[in-house]
Amino acid sequence: MRQKVFKKTKMSYIWESLGMKKAAKGKPVYNPPNDISSTVSEAALQYDTLKAILGGNKSVPKTISNDMDLIALSRHGVRKSSLKSLASYLDITMDKMSSLLHTSHRNIQRKDDDELLDTLKTEKVLELAAFTKRGIDVIGSRDAFKEWLHHPVLALGNRKPIDFLDTTFGIQIVLKILGRLEQGVFS
Repeated sequence: MRQKVFKKTKMSYIWESLGMKKAAKGKPVYNPPNDISSTVSEAALQYDTLKAILGGNKSVPKTISNDMDLIALSRHGVRKSSLKSLASYLDITMDKMSSLLHTSHRNIQRKDDDELLDTLKTEKVLELAAFTKRGIDVIGSRDAFKEWLHHPVLALGNRKPIDFLDTTFGIQIVLKILGRLEQGVFS
């Protein structure tokens, strides 16, 4: 009596990697993982770190648990005090922070710490905070990230990454370099 030997097809490997199994009729069936708590806790940690970079509960009193909360926060505005915390993480002066936000330092100085920034400045602050979180994750520590940020990088034409953070495109370029570093590509 011969046993049938089934070869795994390329689609079988793809289905397995997506958590899917083949049904009786050969169509894929999705089987979600039984325990998603680790995925949920990783996402919560991501937003907690972002909130810490922005100054914690004093600067951002609302809960941030997903991207929709970030959109709501962008529309509502973050407090000026979050700028001080972010500037500390980036190891820059408030004057440099003002230039990253395309505003005068005097405009920032006029605001009280509890005053909210407008939508455009808030979006830029959130973008910089997300960049900072990513940089710390890739480089390994807050101090090492600060050092990397303020030293010339070959892939940037021997310019400092901090000099590219004033535009969204500049942030994207530096994020690509962080991704290459994470993958072990010399940059």
